[in-house]
Amino acid sequence: MSRSSVLAVLWDADGVLQHTPSEAWQVATTVVAQFPGALTGAPIDEARIREAARAVGLGDRVEDVLSVWWSFDVLTPSLAIVAGVRAAGTRCYLATNQDAYRAACMRDKTPYDEALDGTYYSCEVGVAKPAAAFFDHIATDLALPPERLLFLDDQPANVDGARSAGLSAERWTHTDGIPALLDMLDRHGVGLDGPTNGTTADRG
Repeated sequence: MSRSSVLAVLWDADGVLQHTPSEAWQVATTVVAQFPGALTGAPIDEARIREAARAVGLGDRVEDVLSVWWSFDVLTPSLAIVAGVRAAGTRCYLATNQDAYRAACMRDKTPYDEALDGTYYSCEVGVAKPAAAFFDHIATDLALPPERLLFLDDQPANVDGARSAGLSAERWTHTDGIPALLDMLDRHGVGLDGPTNGTTADRG
């Protein structure tokens, strides 16, 4: 891919722009499994989650279970890179698998609607990563050729799905560090503007 061909970067949420403690996921795993269609739009809300938690014997830990939906740390360093990419003229979009309840929590508790040029939640798209149809929808909606999109995700399966749909895609998680992210963007010709503009200090 030429160094000037990326017109938009698609960013995953969990592991890339935000972090949810692993212990919270572990507590809620059996409850999440009770909503197999939620990522693609099946109904889910707090009342349903509470009922499901009680049904699987977690009635005494309902609040811990619910924390998976509304408790996450927005990663400021990642968002600073997003801001730099946008300032340099490349559009940025959220591309994430979420159910409707967690998407609502994220809209309420995160700055993504303002920090990015748009958001794509699987529950609204109607199909989830790693299906090629998820990425096809975004490319069509943006009226951009898939090969002009760069997708970043922490899950190898999602990266493979994006590549199968014709996108450039890379695996990156916040634990890999910002220098690795900067190098990755640079390899794809995605420039930054502002204080994160690839200085030695930023990469150290």
